Amino acid sequence: MKIVKYFFFASLLALGACGDDDNNKDNGTLADVVELKVDLTDIRIAQGDERIVNILSGNGEYVVVSANDKVVTAEVEGNTVKLKALERDNHAQSVVYLTDKYEQRVKIMVTTAATFDLKLSQTLFTLYSQVEGADEAEVRIYTGNGGYTVGFHQEEGENAVPDCIQLYTDALEETEKFRIKGIAQGSAELEVKDRQGKTAYVTVNVIAPKPILTDADEDGVTINGAQGKAKVRIIGGNGEYKILDSGDAKIMRLEIYGNEVTVIGRRVGTTSFTITDAKNQVSKQITVDILPGEPQYMNLGRDYGVWTHFGEMVGEGVAAIKEKTNNFKLTQMTWETVTRIDETNWLQTFMGKEGYFILRGGVWEGNKGRQMELVGTGDKLQLRTGHGAFELGKWMHIALVVDCSKGKDDYNEKYKLYVNGKQVKWDDYHQTDIDYQEIDLCAGNDGGKISIGRAADDRRFLCGALREARIWNVCRTVEQLKANATELQEEHPDGLLARWIFSPGASTTYVEDATNADYDLVMHICKYNSWTETDFPLERFGDANEIVLPFN
Repeated sequence: MKIVKYFFFASLLALGACGDDDNNKDNGTLADVVELKVDLTDIRIAQGDERIVNILSGNGEYVVVSANDKVVTAEVEGNTVKLKALERDNHAQSVVYLTDKYEQRVKIMVTTAATFDLKLSQTLFTLYSQVEGADEAEVRIYTGNGGYTVGFHQEEGENAVPDCIQLYTDALEETEKFRIKGIAQGSAELEVKDRQGKTAYVTVNVIAPKPILTDADEDGVTINGAQGKAKVRIIGGNGEYKILDSGDAKIMRLEIYGNEVTVIGRRVGTTSFTITDAKNQVSKQITVDILPGEPQYMNLGRDYGVWTHFGEMVGEGVAAIKEKTNNFKLTQMTWETVTRIDETNWLQTFMGKEGYFILRGGVWEGNKGRQMELVGTGDKLQLRTGHGAFELGKWMHIALVVDCSKGKDDYNEKYKLYVNGKQVKWDDYHQTDIDYQEIDLCAGNDGGKISIGRAADDRRFLCGALREARIWNVCRTVEQLKANATELQEEHPDGLLARWIFSPGASTTYVEDATNADYDLVMHICKYNSWTETDFPLERFGDANEIVLPFN
């Protein structure tokens, strides 16, 4: 019999286990079950009052049970549990159990009393007005007797209402919470009461952050010269200053260090910027006007050169212009410069790409004959003008117009050279063992640079001055060259790839792109013996008002 009894008991256990498995399966105890949570698990309610407990997460089909419904009753509706404390002897306790459809359970401890002391979660606050995250506080009534009111505590004879805070009490009766927002410098004392006259006090101190003040708030910033600089000093605020709105990046760029902002012009125009600080204050909008200033030119002489590289082009429009030009491989091209040559020099660099395609001075006795050469890869292209192609000490407009559709032997049409709007023929020497089908603006020696005033070694100085340079991916006509030589008149010029006006208005290490496109390509300034970017002193600039081009 003992063996039979044991067998019978084991069978019941097995059936019970199977039953549990079936129930779990039916209830769907899967990985997606959500933990049951409520916002309050320990609550005090004045007898005769009701309180709401919010279900924060769970799985629905909620059931609520009070362990002692003579102390507190409980009802569930949607995602809320309503508790009501019944009137009886002072100080009573009960437990309320909440379960969901997956039999998850939470326990809510309830204490009731005929009379509670009025207690708050916190009674002293320091707020910072206008500082997001630090300008508001929430006060929760920890215990009390319902029927709550919140107002300003005033001594007898006081009538003024503090204006440093705002009170939000709309949900006070339902949630037993209220909010305080600091809006101005000052302090206030709040008085909280319940229906039994119990009173508690809250002291609020509001600190208003200092406004950000700068020495440019009234007059803004005015810079004479496209690449001029100006300093803006921050004279008031809360430290840890940063640029909030940096304005139009095509017109200026900003540097901030400590209490000083450096405004660096990029091109003529008007924009603005704002500053923020450690207390999230925002400065006035500071207007920046970049004016053209007096027109200048750069006197490169024998000391300086300039260079650029199309691989350095930046901006939103780079991908589009690369696609349009087949990665800067041009079948049509125009190079332009406005320059003045003050002395001749052996292979002086007018503009070009050393070892690939370069316009330079002649070789005979330090270019004594004032000739110009166009030389290609491995000297397989060599074209040279006659003597006197340019005059010393006079400003001139030089343009090289290349049309790769022309045959190599038609070199005066394939590679047209213009000086002051007149074509200068390659009539001294020509060798055309190479036939360019395209000009790659990223090819050549010197790392693929395009340079003026320096190439290959330390001797190919321009020996002159420079006002402007342009590169086009079209063949410009002689009429267009003449009409736009000293000032680009066309509002939307077709095919303008890059343009530099050597009039930055300040000592600088580079010249900004003046194309006014959705991309930028700077022209770097270097010394005659190094490609390293170097500062070009202000005293080396000249007055471009003196420039006159002798067009017929």
